[in-house]
Amino acid sequence: MFGGMRTSRPFLGRTGTNLGAAVLFVVAAVALLTAVVLPVNQLTQPGGSVTVQVAEPDDDRSLDLAGLPEGVWVVDSTSESQLFAADLPAGLRALTELPASLHAIAVAVGAWLLARLLWSIHDGHAFDRRNPGRLAGLAAAVVLGGLVVPMAEGVVATTVLEHLDLAGPGSPLVLFEVTLSLTPIGLALALLAAAEAFRRGRALEDEVEGLV
Repeated sequence: MFGGMRTSRPFLGRTGTNLGAAVLFVVAAVALLTAVVLPVNQLTQPGGSVTVQVAEPDDDRSLDLAGLPEGVWVVDSTSESQLFAADLPAGLRALTELPASLHAIAVAVGAWLLARLLWSIHDGHAFDRRNPGRLAGLAAAVVLGGLVVPMAEGVVATTVLEHLDLAGPGSPLVLFEVTLSLTPIGLALALLAAAEAFRRGRALEDEVEGLV
C-alpha cells in the first residue's frame, strides 16, 4: 500500500565502524607511546623549553631580550613566546614535557573509550552497562586536555622561570597567566548528560526485560 516501507539504516555500517574503531585504537596507542617518550627523550637533552609571556612585547618580534641570563633565549618575542634554556636539571627537563604528555594521555584515553563505545553501539548494545562509565571517562579526558593541560603549562613555566631567576621584578618576562576556555567545560557537561541518558536507558531496558 505504501510502496514498501524502508527500514532505517545505521549511519555507519560494519565496515565503517570497524575501520573507525581501528583508527581510534591506533590513535590511542600512538598517543600513549608519545606520552611516555616525550619526557624520556627530554632527559637526553641538556635543556628544555616552556611557553612564556613577554613583559613588553616587541612588534618586530626581536629574538634579543635584555635581562636574560646566559644560555637562555626567547623565540618570537610576542605576548606568548617560547623560552629555551640550554641547561636545566634533569627534573625540570622532564617537567617541561608534562603538559604535552598530559595532552597525549587525554587523547589516548578519549580515543580508546570512544572506540569501545562505538563498537558496543554497532553491536546492538547501546545501553551496555559500561557505556555510561565510558562517556564519563570521555568527559574526564576533555577536562584533562582542555583545562588541566593549560594550568600545567602555567605551573611548569613558573617553575622554570623561578629556577632561572626570571620570576622577580625587573625580569623581561612575566608569570604565565592561564586563560581557561568554557568550551571544554560545556563539552564535558554534555558528555555527562549523555552518560546519564545512557544509564537511564539501561535501567529502562532492564525494566522492560523484567516484564517479558
